[in-house]
Amino acid sequence: MDSTLSIFVDSDAFVALIKKDDSNHKRAEQIFNALQDKKVTFYTSNYVFAESVTVISQRIGKDIALQFIESLKAKGTLFSTIWVTKEIEEEAIKIFKKQQSKNISLVDCSNMAIIEINKFDGIFSFDQNYKTNKIHLVEEHI
Repeated sequence: MDSTLSIFVDSDAFVALIKKDDSNHKRAEQIFNALQDKKVTFYTSNYVFAESVTVISQRIGKDIALQFIESLKAKGTLFSTIWVTKEIEEEAIKIFKKQQSKNISLVDCSNMAIIEINKFDGIFSFDQNYKTNKIHLVEEHI
């Protein structure tokens, strides 16, 4: 029996899906389409949402960022938003303190905390730092 996969979506995946000249655009579309053919529940966080809106606005344009907001806030959206709680933030700070790389953000660490706390199957991201932290990248399984 097929079980439903719980996949967390990071901002780089959202940006890659939307920004047609992004270096990961084609791969993001392939991964997203492959995931939609499976039983998947998509999650993101309010931190990732805020980061994505900002990056989309800066790199593509405010109108596209507003469309992104509408699509993630619409009834029936594919993406459930998890709000970063005090517990998640505290765990994210613990993870952040353990990092050796200066390139891992607190948002990345909050993503890892959410994935660990909720025992999600993996993350839709192109950031190899997750792999270093033993978080499964979904592209490895597509």
